[in-house]
Amino acid sequence: MTHKFGCERLSLAVSISLALSTWLTTAQAENTTEDAGKIAFLEDVTVTGTREGTKLKDAPASVGIVKRAAIESVAPAHPQELLRQIPGVALASTNGEGHTTAIRQPFNTSPVYLFLEDGIPIRATGFFNHNALYETNLPQAGGVEVVRGLGSALYGSDAIGGIVNVLTRAPEAKAGGSLNMELGSYGWKRILGSANTGLGNNGAFRADVNLTHTDGWRDRSAYDRQSLSLRWDNELNNGALLKTILNYTKIDQQTGAGSNLSENDFRNNPTKNYFGIAFRKVEALRISSNYEQAFGDSLLSITPYLRDNSMDLFASFTLSSDPSISHTENKSYGLLTKWRTDFPSVMNARLIAGLDLERSPGGRQEDSVEVTRTGTGVERVYSNPRNAQRIFDYNVVFKSTSPYLHGEISPTQALRLTAGVRYDKLSYDMNNHMASNITANGGTYALAPSASPEFSNVSPKLGFTYALNATQILYGSYNEGFRAPSESTPTTALRPRWP
Repeated sequence: MTHKFGCERLSLAVSISLALSTWLTTAQAENTTEDAGKIAFLEDVTVTGTREGTKLKDAPASVGIVKRAAIESVAPAHPQELLRQIPGVALASTNGEGHTTAIRQPFNTSPVYLFLEDGIPIRATGFFNHNALYETNLPQAGGVEVVRGLGSALYGSDAIGGIVNVLTRAPEAKAGGSLNMELGSYGWKRILGSANTGLGNNGAFRADVNLTHTDGWRDRSAYDRQSLSLRWDNELNNGALLKTILNYTKIDQQTGAGSNLSENDFRNNPTKNYFGIAFRKVEALRISSNYEQAFGDSLLSITPYLRDNSMDLFASFTLSSDPSISHTENKSYGLLTKWRTDFPSVMNARLIAGLDLERSPGGRQEDSVEVTRTGTGVERVYSNPRNAQRIFDYNVVFKSTSPYLHGEISPTQALRLTAGVRYDKLSYDMNNHMASNITANGGTYALAPSASPEFSNVSPKLGFTYALNATQILYGSYNEGFRAPSESTPTTALRPRWP
């Protein structure tokens, strides 16, 4: 039986929400002639909902923000330590810094979340990784924003359960640096180092380094991370702003920490690991350069970007049924363009038009392996992988063309209306290098033939905010979201059933 990719359909979701927000954010007033200790309301700003700096109270969406000060205070060793500060957002630890997410969805590994860095998806559509946040340098980020719920009218596929946008940290005006060194139990070691050149004739430059190692509290559950974050902000002679970012992360981790235990081992040998041969090795490189030029009440934004991801995986969850070692890789070449115009004299209207383009070639090679099984039931131990046989070998190129339009208007001072629409034209070009049927490790794999399917989707949204008073906002929205099939769909085999 062959899996037919051409029959796959886009998954669609619809959301209607109505909510009341109370704004209680306060801070001590500083450097003013007012009485010391006076409390003032802060105007929090979000950039994720509209790809523009917007007052949080004007966003018809459920948005949570973690600021830089909170990140510095927590210095998270795992994303859940930071994002759990946001109501309605939950992350569960898997192995190392790996995670599953629950935002308006149960905990799952499905591609229903969109992970961004400064508004650019961390991974290409179709190459989703539920662990995507470990590919960012979260302990040294400048902030995190989470949109709870749909967001496809501006961002496209996967923005169903929510959007997580990690904001890079801007260079500081004064030159300087910092070094933080940590030691802990179970071989925990971490160095967080930062350096700023300060503001000069060529702008300001910032570098952050994250070196992390732990032996893990269970046998063979160690991981190592090396992350480098570079950011250069510069104002050009014509007044345009240029922001260039490079982020690189390398992770090498043993992933058997989630191994179940028998009651006897749980009580007497809790560090035992039945899945000690499992591993995950990740490399992620992202480079982008954002050019912004203001023209009176208008703004032009152009952002080319490049991504390069690869992963070697021996998954613990395949050991009991279908052990395999895979190598996946994906490169992306993309361009985000946007034109924004404000009309202050026409009910404070704003219009944003944009076009997103991307081409992402990738591929997978996967080998079925034999493993030694000792013990029975839950105490079965897996070891000695050997006799690898190729079961998947294909290349796939993902392409997308996505124009969008977003508008806002204020008929009254208290009322703000928003509307938007996005059109996504998506395609995959898959070339399968394997035969249609492969027999390995006691099972038969039925592979799909090469294919070039295309999809399209229109995502509308409507919303409003209404200020009841200075601290309470009523908002409502209608959104439609979707997700495209994953890149592995064209070649997904019917996995053999094991006793």
